[in-house]
Amino acid sequence: MSASSQRGELIQRLGQVFRDRGYEGATLAQLAVAAGLSKASLYHHFPGGKAEMADALVRDAVTRAERLAFSRLSGPGTPEERLARFIAGFAEYLEQSGGTCLLGVLSLGSARETLGAGIAAQFQDWRSALAAVFEQAGQKPKRAARRASELLNALYGSQLVSALSNDPRHLTRTLKRLARSPGV
Repeated sequence: MSASSQRGELIQRLGQVFRDRGYEGATLAQLAVAAGLSKASLYHHFPGGKAEMADALVRDAVTRAERLAFSRLSGPGTPEERLARFIAGFAEYLEQSGGTCLLGVLSLGSARETLGAGIAAQFQDWRSALAAVFEQAGQKPKRAARRASELLNALYGSQLVSALSNDPRHLTRTLKRLARSPGV
């Protein structure tokens, strides 16, 4: 296994602990167990501790969301087709992420102090990319920006409602509804 794939596996294991426990609840002992490493070995990989791990997880989540979902907003096809590809890609991203986007988890609580501004800037970029597609579909800029926000609200809000109601089918239903009618 290459160093890159080992790092990817490590990031996935750590991400699951943060998803399950949140930033505050993820202890170094839990993170080390999930990683299959001692605490000392975990510090060898992440000398900055939990904060460095969370930062690496944010970078990984952004990279994967970009690759699987947001990159599909550009390229060939009508705006409707590109939005449908985006929603399918976002569903794939969530499936690979255990049904929850780690960015949502890490934008809450004390992690917000160090990670919040970067996550918010990324979301603004994504909202702008979505708004551009809605504009290409013929909507005026204000309406396009509102539709982009509504789509992100549906995607991220349904994750929260799924968790709050302990009903993963809520997220699945939302994704299916959005795939049938992406809102253009």
